[in-house]
Amino acid sequence: MTASVTTFAATNIDDIVLLTLFFARRVPTRKIVAGQYLGFLAIILLSCLGLLLTLAIPHQWIRALGLIPLLLGLKQFVLLFRKADEEEDVPAGRAGVLSIAFVTLSNGSDNVGVYIPFFSINRGHLWLVLLSYAVLVAFWCCIGKWLGNRRVILKAVDRVGHLLVPLVFIALGLYILAF
Repeated sequence: MTASVTTFAATNIDDIVLLTLFFARRVPTRKIVAGQYLGFLAIILLSCLGLLLTLAIPHQWIRALGLIPLLLGLKQFVLLFRKADEEEDVPAGRAGVLSIAFVTLSNGSDNVGVYIPFFSINRGHLWLVLLSYAVLVAFWCCIGKWLGNRRVILKAVDRVGHLLVPLVFIALGLYILAF
């Protein structure tokens, strides 16, 4: 359960920024929540499809999938030094459910890369992982709404998120490689 929460948080810290921006722009809550769930469902379906593909991989090679989050983390860590802070591109004003879902999905490529090996090593408890993710999406939306009313916190989350995400991905990759 702790690994599920950590994996979700690490792969969705950038979603906190997006959700906060949506709420700060006064997009209706129901649209944001529906779009977040729809986009996250697409991420989960892609990850489960990837998991099915891993069933064809010999079990001793599964650990090698830890290279995916490890390399994603290293790439993001390197990018921290290469480019200046950029704001996330978020549709303004009247964002609809599908546009929010698309932003969530397009922002979730790192999620898929991390979830496939994570789901693979937790196949026996995948239902618990997915259930915790479903609850965490709602929690994430609540946090985003709360943050959407506090600009000082938005800046702090944006600053800390860029540093923590790569480090957590690297740690997760090392964990999977060692498992």
